[in-house]
Amino acid sequence: MTTARPDPQAADPPLAGVVVVELDAGYISYVGKILTDFGARVIKVEPPGGDEQRQATPVYRGQDGNEHSIPFAYYNAGKESVTLDLADPGQAASLDRLIGAADVLLDGLGAGVAQSLGLTRERLGALRPGLIHASVSPFGQTGPWRGHRTSDMIALTLGGVTAQSGYDSVNGRPSQPISPTGGQSRHIVGLLAGIAVVAALADRPATGVLSLDLSMHDAVAVSTESYVSMWEFGRIEGFRHTAQHANGEFTPPAWQFRCADGGYVCALTLYLTDRRFRALIDLFDTHGFEHGLDDDRYATVSQRQQVMHEIVDTIAAFCRQHPAQFVFDQAQQRQLPWSKVRSPDEVAADAHLHARGFYQPLELFPGEQVQWPGLPWQGLPSALLDAGPARRTRAPQPGEDTERLTGGPAPAADDHQRVHE
Repeated sequence: MTTARPDPQAADPPLAGVVVVELDAGYISYVGKILTDFGARVIKVEPPGGDEQRQATPVYRGQDGNEHSIPFAYYNAGKESVTLDLADPGQAASLDRLIGAADVLLDGLGAGVAQSLGLTRERLGALRPGLIHASVSPFGQTGPWRGHRTSDMIALTLGGVTAQSGYDSVNGRPSQPISPTGGQSRHIVGLLAGIAVVAALADRPATGVLSLDLSMHDAVAVSTESYVSMWEFGRIEGFRHTAQHANGEFTPPAWQFRCADGGYVCALTLYLTDRRFRALIDLFDTHGFEHGLDDDRYATVSQRQQVMHEIVDTIAAFCRQHPAQFVFDQAQQRQLPWSKVRSPDEVAADAHLHARGFYQPLELFPGEQVQWPGLPWQGLPSALLDAGPARRTRAPQPGEDTERLTGGPAPAADDHQRVHE
């Protein structure tokens, strides 16, 4: 069952009428996606041959016979594409005209690159008084690391995330750090940059340029959870725990339990209050599971903490007898903070998300609709999901809008080397 999205009552999306020019070398396309979702018109300026993200995997072979990068389609749906060789003065003049009609310049070229192209603060202010210039780079436009390169793993490692993510020590071996995957560092800075741009649009300057310098390193460091604050304020070194939060004390009991169907449940035993402990006993008693947890040794929180490994072993034995979904449903009925560990395909089939209208049909590839993983808000009209027939929702072809927006043809892919290589 799918519930329709709330009726936008034909209202314009929040950023309708806002024009954005996006220059990117791999850092800012998510910001452009956020602004597109909110209704801004985002013009992506690509180098000859197209943005490197067009080669990102995985790919989808469409009905048109072409292979399409799924990441590129996701981050660039609804945008327009202009191909310009910014090393060519004539092509650079076309960029000047685009900026002169824009409200926001998204600069993901890297520290100092825009300035090397002549896009200085003074010149941008002359091209478009009141322009918001938001740059996203690995380490910011200033500082001793401004020229350093990065990757998702480097950003998460330097920002403190990796230090608190990992596995327990096993058989005397030190715990192993891990870094999550999936471009999370770009999403972290992208969300913060999107918020900053929307806030800036609410109070734009009349003259000059409002410059926003966003660093991936800053964004990850300020967003890292307890590990950094434990050290900064208490000089407490945290321990990594498998599938748990980092903690100043080593807590060996696990939180994830294999169930009868091979699935896993994450059963939080931290903060096992009296109410939760009674709920746990009720869960076991209701389903005829012998547990022995009504002994006086488990009467208080402090007592339970001393024998937590016994409680954990009991939960593990219960889970081995039941499917993961059953354990999750029963725990939720008793307000126990447990959850089923779900695979991406299970999330895609999530009845709750479908009931809220989270997935919506969208033409993401030429002539093809997919179930679009929608927007994390309800009640606001969406520039893509509520688009009229005149708005293109799929990702643009390389340079598709060049002639229409600049009056000239797109340069050939081998005319010049890319400016940010």
